[in-house]
Amino acid sequence: MAQKLDSIIQLFPDREDRIHALFLSNESFREVCIEHILCTSKILEIKNGNKNDARLSEYEDLQRELENEILKFLA
Repeated sequence: MAQKLDSIIQLFPDREDRIHALFLSNESFREVCIEHILCTSKILEIKNGNKNDARLSEYEDLQRELENEILKFLA
């Protein structure tokens, strides 16, 4: 999962140390990160499938919500 955490770090590169620390110590933060990673993976799957999938916008909305949650932890 640490490799996948890179996608979170790319969003907030100036908070890399805090991301690692929270991921190891805070279960709620870890769960939000995992949800974001899974959501991002699903978005890429839909886009790479060249499907006109109505769920894409729902996943993108969820991704933004999760990014906001992550940011709250990092504040």
